Amino acid sequence: MSNSDVDVVVIGGGFSGLFATWKLSHQGLKVRAFDMSKHLGGVWSWNTYPGAQTDSPHETYRFTFDPDFLAEWRYSRKFPPGHEVLQHLNAAADRFNLREKYTLETKVTSAVFDEDTATWVVTTDKGEQVRSRYVVTGLGLVSAPNLPSYPGDDSFAGEKLLTSLWPREGADLRGKRIALIGTGSSGVQIAPILAAQASALTVYQRTPNYISPTGNKELASEDQEVLRPENYGEVARKVAVQPGAFPFELSQGRLALEATPEERERVFEEKWEKGGFSLLYESFDDVATDPVANEYLAEFFRKKIREIVKDPETAASLSPDYPYGSKRPPTSDGFYKAFNEDHVDLVDLRKTPILEVTERGIRTEAGEKEFDIIVYATGFDALTGAYTRMDIVGRDGVVLRDYWLEGPRTYLGTSVHGFPNFFMIAGPQSPFANLPPGAEVAGGWVSDAIGYLRENGLAAMEPSKEAEDGWIDLVESIGASSFSLRASKEANSWFTGSNIEGKAEKFGIFFGGAGDYNARLHEEAAAGFPGFDKRE
Repeated sequence: MSNSDVDVVVIGGGFSGLFATWKLSHQGLKVRAFDMSKHLGGVWSWNTYPGAQTDSPHETYRFTFDPDFLAEWRYSRKFPPGHEVLQHLNAAADRFNLREKYTLETKVTSAVFDEDTATWVVTTDKGEQVRSRYVVTGLGLVSAPNLPSYPGDDSFAGEKLLTSLWPREGADLRGKRIALIGTGSSGVQIAPILAAQASALTVYQRTPNYISPTGNKELASEDQEVLRPENYGEVARKVAVQPGAFPFELSQGRLALEATPEERERVFEEKWEKGGFSLLYESFDDVATDPVANEYLAEFFRKKIREIVKDPETAASLSPDYPYGSKRPPTSDGFYKAFNEDHVDLVDLRKTPILEVTERGIRTEAGEKEFDIIVYATGFDALTGAYTRMDIVGRDGVVLRDYWLEGPRTYLGTSVHGFPNFFMIAGPQSPFANLPPGAEVAGGWVSDAIGYLRENGLAAMEPSKEAEDGWIDLVESIGASSFSLRASKEANSWFTGSNIEGKAEKFGIFFGGAGDYNARLHEEAAAGFPGFDKRE
């Protein structure tokens, strides 16, 4: 290792990056870590907009690798608010001495593989170059903002805000005329807050969503008992077998097509009240695979919207016409109810598209509306965007963004053919699942892979072309086997990159379940990484 400055460069300061930094340092490796933000916390250091919170229950949206830290750290609510997640991540950084490994406010602009020395040359926007044997990324699936690109956007004289890059000092929203563009996860979370503070709020919606209530609540002391070491084994058991790595009970083969109408309604209502991802994962097993079963659940949502929203035309515009599960289903308390307020309006962009942003506001085919603030909740260039915005160059001068031009290509969502010793945690084609448990599993696997190389005196490894092709075929076939996922493109879902104009539409998520994915990682490592070509 004498020809490298460090053993590993880690990029990212969220769950994945922090865990990798801890795990690899714990393994005795010299680690240098970078993050663009002034603060550790990954996506939570940027998405500080009012109303930001997790969709994952408190007992699993956390680090679990240290039993004492697990038992000691307490969130205040069932679904933790964003600022508490940020506190959790920073508390972990301090507890495990990770902050000293990080260089913050520093963007990695390029990582170039040097074939002669089998090392990576990592360059930052500060002009620093670091040579390392391995590069490990924890960039996140949804971390590259999809910046607005409407004609005339620069001409707006008012204030422009992005949920994905919210000012840390906050924003004065009181009494303002506000436009909100976007009704994804961020948009539906911030909308009720904006409605409560604005003198007028207009929501511009491209694609309606199936929005569940959160079921959020303050946690009592007895709710925290689950975190004690003697109790957490039951949570870990559920997470290990549940497809989304949530602490849910499996539905044990319950099918909507076999249930009576009364039973379907009872189950749907029960999971609606429970909130979060309960309707997705705990209702019926056939809602993702059978169009009739899916329509039962979709119509349940539409009925709920009609019951909550008083104006029939607004309710119709808010009602999705694509299968449930084609997009990531967001959660929000008060989104639908906000449209009953006289000062809150909805613009359906399918009927009246935005023509331009003007100096005074937004003009659609129905005319111009004036605003003081435009809030862009326009989502992310998900899955690949954080990678393609960097110059990552592998063997033979191949640039990763070019290699992924027709969609992401990985093996196990962790590695890329032609990019030796380049490892991703929560990379493209990894599972659609609760992130923190997955970050620990995948981060442990990366640590094992690096340990394998060192123990066997190997300079580098990368997935074979055959292994990568096989993984891509599996990801595509699983996605195509689901009735609801096949409609991801018409739903403008980031599952397939369809939310970004001009982006190749390929499944960027492994939908085979976290448990199956974790088993595949274990099998690969236990067998000596047979899907990889090695170099001495």
